[in-house]
Amino acid sequence: MRGCKRTAGCVGRYGHVGRCEVLVLREEFAELARPSASPDPVNNPPHYTSHPSGIECLTIVRHMGFNLGNVVKYVWRADLKGAAIEDLEKAAFYLADEIAKRKKKEADR
Repeated sequence: MRGCKRTAGCVGRYGHVGRCEVLVLREEFAELARPSASPDPVNNPPHYTSHPSGIECLTIVRHMGFNLGNVVKYVWRADLKGAAIEDLEKAAFYLADEIAKRKKKEADR
């Protein structure tokens, strides 16, 4: 095994003697990934993970821009959270903002 580029005299696989930064981060992420007994409204809200497809909304929207990601997010959860009209209005807001932004960019050419 090679030594760490950051710490001289490293003996760990990732380079640090004692508590390697990489191993600490790996443990923290493993803890976050463990399923919890109760719903976690911050890291794993039920209305983002209960879609019949089994796909989490974040899996899709993380590859989009801000406005379009929000459009998909609010449409996705509209019937899952209990505030469908409010969520659809938010989606419409972000869609209108994206359209206005693109029209302005096109007009400025």
